[in-house]
Amino acid sequence: MDFIKRMKKREFIEMTLKTICALLASFLAIILMEGMIYSIQLNALVKNGSNAIYMINSDRTEGTIAYCIERGENEDGETLYVVVAYNEGMDNEWSAASKDLKTREECEELNVLDVVFHAPNAFIFSITPVHYVVMVVFVLLVAGFFVYRFIVLNKSYKAIEDNFKKTGVIEL
Repeated sequence: MDFIKRMKKREFIEMTLKTICALLASFLAIILMEGMIYSIQLNALVKNGSNAIYMINSDRTEGTIAYCIERGENEDGETLYVVVAYNEGMDNEWSAASKDLKTREECEELNVLDVVFHAPNAFIFSITPVHYVVMVVFVLLVAGFFVYRFIVLNKSYKAIEDNFKKTGVIEL
């Protein structure tokens, strides 16, 4: 009986390690997939944007956040930026004018709520509530599969233990 308990403990440890590895791999897959979606959407907006919409209200509490993303240099050696405008609450929240490259000084002079010199992060740009639901369902499916495997493993060992108690022989 001691042999069965040691073997059961080892298999449960092995199954636990497999579960941890599978959950980590699923999180890695989610991160890579969201990074790919973010990259495709941002690249499409920056390359194909026709006009940037800038707005600001009179008390400067709401308006456009201008994300200035570096796009190279002009003939004078100045860094050029494409402006990606974020207007929260509008039908089309994101806009960009890919042909209208600006220098750092021109970006700082924009009449907007805030100017930042980096790309927007994925949490405000491309990840929607649907993405969160898909991520949760995917992780729950992976976790559910391993819960099922634990239940099957436990039942098989219970059958082996019952058989050993009845016959005194271990049948695998």
